[in-house]
Amino acid sequence: MIAVVLTALLLASASQIVTADDNNHCPSGWTFSTNTSFCYIQSPQYLTYAEADPFCQSIGGSQVFVFTARELTWLTDFTKASFALPWLATTRNVTSGLWYNSDKTTPTSSWWTTGEPSANGDCATFKGTGQSGLKATPCYSIQPALCRQMPALCPTTTNYGGTSTRSGTIQSPGYPVQYYNNLNCLYSITSPVNTYITLLFSPYLLEDYFDYIDVFDGPNSSYPYLGTTDDWWYTRDSFESSSNSVSFIFHTDSIITDKGWLLTWNAKSNTPPISQSGQNGSFTSPNYPNNYDPYTEQLYYITAPIGFQVNVTIPDFNTEMNYDVLEVYNSSYVSSYNLVANLTGSAVAPWNWLSPSRYVTMRFKSDPIVQKKGFYVVWTIQ
Repeated sequence: MIAVVLTALLLASASQIVTADDNNHCPSGWTFSTNTSFCYIQSPQYLTYAEADPFCQSIGGSQVFVFTARELTWLTDFTKASFALPWLATTRNVTSGLWYNSDKTTPTSSWWTTGEPSANGDCATFKGTGQSGLKATPCYSIQPALCRQMPALCPTTTNYGGTSTRSGTIQSPGYPVQYYNNLNCLYSITSPVNTYITLLFSPYLLEDYFDYIDVFDGPNSSYPYLGTTDDWWYTRDSFESSSNSVSFIFHTDSIITDKGWLLTWNAKSNTPPISQSGQNGSFTSPNYPNNYDPYTEQLYYITAPIGFQVNVTIPDFNTEMNYDVLEVYNSSYVSSYNLVANLTGSAVAPWNWLSPSRYVTMRFKSDPIVQKKGFYVVWTIQ
């Protein structure tokens, strides 16, 4: 009779083992939990408490103890159909009478099932039916092992861009549904020589402060630190590298997740600005009167003496319509608030404008498709 019961229990326990989850985060036979971002499995064989953790280690995991309320909820659902209560890595110290997890932490008192912990045993199992929770059990009992392991959740591709790539997008694991707990994922981006890289994390939906992105001015975290997306006081979503290489680490804790982030990155031409001052001057687009280069980004600064204005004249202008643009600003810096004109196409010249202040800033940007001869600018004070 005992043999029949044990056989039935073994078959019932074995029927609870499932295949790998749809996202293939876990090895075959393990189940991925979006609550905890761990993989779980319950052994088909029944073991004493002393045999449970060695079994888990032999298959690449460790014995489970409950470390968050989210895991308690997950384990309740995962084990509720099991005929036998699986072992947890939680035991009573026979000298002090106190209960400890295998990492020396103390199990939360509200995570015990009704009437527990009792004097019925010095090892804990997990009860997934009724009032779920931990249950004191004799250590010599024969129960299934309950194991977990950390899956490989970071993407296998972590190097982006290249010597001829100037833009792209990257997204967090699981985006836009849900990212995972316990992540430390390193990403690096490289762009063409003589460029720098801009990063924009938008949308950016993470657990405040505890989940964040650290950005570094080079291919890995040994390079200068550019900042973090969340320093408690405010959230930052944009960064710029000083060269054609940048990297960042996405870190998450073990508790709360959200939808994640989408990164858009672009390589910008790393050319020095042209600055002019005095009573008059002139400048052109790069290579003028020959065609400018693709992906050009050139800044021009004009500063007149105090009390004077700047009279700007463009006698020659030809760029790709709508895509290659000369921006004109009534200020000493680029600001959308001070934008005066977006000049583009072949019908601009002759163009004339008198600035209301002593400062003028211009920025020329071109795309990769069509290049033309560009423009010639003359200015005087007034």
